[in-house]
Amino acid sequence: MAAAYALPPYRRVAAPVVRTPRQVVLDVVLPWRLARVVYGPYRSMRVSASGVTETVGAGLFDPYARPIVTEVVAETVDPVVERLLTPRALLGLGILLHLVRLVTGTWASKDLLGAVFGEDGIVMMLTGPIALVLGCVPLIALAYPGTRGLVARSVARPLLVGLITVAVFIGMVEAADQSSELAATLAGVVMLWFGPFYLCVIYLVHRNNFAVRAHPLARPLVAVPLVWLTLLGHVTLVDTKAPGPHGAELVALLAGPVGVTVTAVIEVVRLRTRHGVGFRGPLGAGRGAVPPGPA
Repeated sequence: MAAAYALPPYRRVAAPVVRTPRQVVLDVVLPWRLARVVYGPYRSMRVSASGVTETVGAGLFDPYARPIVTEVVAETVDPVVERLLTPRALLGLGILLHLVRLVTGTWASKDLLGAVFGEDGIVMMLTGPIALVLGCVPLIALAYPGTRGLVARSVARPLLVGLITVAVFIGMVEAADQSSELAATLAGVVMLWFGPFYLCVIYLVHRNNFAVRAHPLARPLVAVPLVWLTLLGHVTLVDTKAPGPHGAELVALLAGPVGVTVTAVIEVVRLRTRHGVGFRGPLGAGRGAVPPGPA
C-alpha cells in the first residue's frame, strides 16, 4: 500500500529541465510568471500524437515562455478533468453572476473591482486556509495506518502555500494602510507589481486550489468548501446592507458553487474509477481502477 504512493498519480516525477539564469530572473520579476510557479499553470496541457508535450498558449503574454515538460508531466492526471479546470475557475470567480448583472443592467464597475480587490477578495483569502484544512486533514485522518505520514507530506505544500498567501496578503494590506507619505509612496510602487500578481493568484487559486504537486484528491476536496465558504462570507459580511438577490441573479449566484461542486465530483469519480485513487488510499487491483499509463 505504501509503495503505491511512489507511483502515478500520487507521484509524477518529471525529467529535469535546465533553466537559464534569465528565465529564473523572469520568473521572479514578472508577476504572472511568479504566480504560475507558485500556484500552477494557467491552461490545460496536451500531448500531441507524436508524444511531444507542449504548453497550450505558451508565449501568449510572455515572449520568452517555452514549453515546460515538468509542468505537463507533473500536473496532467486526466485530460477530461484538465479541461474542466478553466470553467471551474470562472464559475468560482462568479462570472455568471457578473454576466447576469450586465444583462439586467444592475452591473457596475465597482462590483468587479470589489469582487477582486475589495471585500470579496478579503473573504476569499480568509476562507482559503479553512477550505485547505477541510479538504486536506480528512485525507490524513482517513488514510490507512502506516501511510498517514505519506499523505501528510503530500498535502503539506498546499497548506504551506495557503498560509504564506494569507500572510503576504495581510502584510500588503497593512503596508497600504500606513499613514506616512513615504510608506504610501512605496506601497503605491509595490501595488503596480502586486496588482497583476494578485489577479493571477485569484484565478489560479480557483483553478488549481493550491494543490500543485499534491495529493490527487486535494484539488477537488479543497475546491468545494472554498467556493461555498466564500459565498457564505460574501452574503453575511459583504452584502449585509444590500437587498437579497432574486430570480436570475439568485440562480447565477448559486450557479458558481454548484458548478464547482459538480466538476469536483466528476474529478473524484474519474480519479477513483480510472486511476484507483480512494479516500483511504490507492485502490487494489480488481476494484474498478484502470491501471495508470506510463508517465
